[in-house]
Amino acid sequence: MIDRDPEADELLALAEGGHSFRLVGARRYGKTTLLRRVLAAADERGLATILVDLQDVLSIPEIVVRIERGYERLKGPIRRHVEALFRTWNIGLSLGGGGFTATLQRNPNVDAESVLLRLLELPAALFDKQGTASLIVFDEIQDVLSVAGADGKIRSVIQHQTDAATYAFAGSAPGVMEQLFADPKRPLLEGAVPKDLAPLPLDDVADYVTDRFGRTGRDIGAALTPLLEFTRGHPQRSMMLAHYVWERTKRGSAADEAAWVLALDEASKDTARVMRAIWEALPANERRIARALAVLGSPLHSEETANAVGIKRTSITRALDSMVDKADVIHEDRRARLTDPMFELWLQKRGLTPASGDDDAHEGDLTD
Repeated sequence: MIDRDPEADELLALAEGGHSFRLVGARRYGKTTLLRRVLAAADERGLATILVDLQDVLSIPEIVVRIERGYERLKGPIRRHVEALFRTWNIGLSLGGGGFTATLQRNPNVDAESVLLRLLELPAALFDKQGTASLIVFDEIQDVLSVAGADGKIRSVIQHQTDAATYAFAGSAPGVMEQLFADPKRPLLEGAVPKDLAPLPLDDVADYVTDRFGRTGRDIGAALTPLLEFTRGHPQRSMMLAHYVWERTKRGSAADEAAWVLALDEASKDTARVMRAIWEALPANERRIARALAVLGSPLHSEETANAVGIKRTSITRALDSMVDKADVIHEDRRARLTDPMFELWLQKRGLTPASGDDDAHEGDLTD
């Protein structure tokens, strides 16, 4: 993990002060890694720390299983106390031996909603019995919107746990997170301090990469500047490209621009399938916006751009806003750019009219 010291300190201070927060950042920006760091520091300060991965949940029983798994990270007296509570409740929860998953297999008709509400009350029970406060992270919280009423059930319990627990909500889709926390119709209204995870400062990336090369008797040398210019502070891509350069730099030598070119070419080949999957997951007009941002130099909302990529000018803003909501696009210096520089490069290599000729075959003519 590169830097993020200020973010880690700020989030820990919020947690220790009892202030719940929501952390929003694009995928591969290191949200989970940062939150694990905060959890580790909070654990050293005596808090019960739980990480709940809610990515792709589709049902209340699945949410129960994810939260139950989150408590499995507990150790020592706190873990033993939780296990004792589960035995006392006798509702099929446990920190091992199959837990609620095994309960569902034995009895598919179990009242999972009641179990969820009871499980959400666990931080208050810990606080009442032992005086132990909790820090609970709900990662990819936006996916609870796939489960009807789930966010309301969560809010109905945790809103009463001011002293017992602090909650961290992390998500990778800014638009959906806004829907969860700022839409008056949603029950998590104003429930947490908003924090955004920005690209890394380039100076921090430079210092980190230079140091890591130096520890192994290598010098990043002339490859540093193009690496910084290409990755633009994208955390995962910065680390990935630095690794590819490192592999092509012998101990006792410095990387040159040729090493950078070879590293970027290899990384492009290795990520091609992922880039294709990202492309295929985009709706038609968002593909057109992505191609325009990557390939064209004309203003995005111009007639020239619209004609070049086959989109109506009236549809550009709508498609762009959708990509911003999903963090596929970010704004840098008042300019919209694709968040992932590797995806941008993949599109640039394919150009405005890819050789395969199949990208837009099923999309039809100009769409609204």
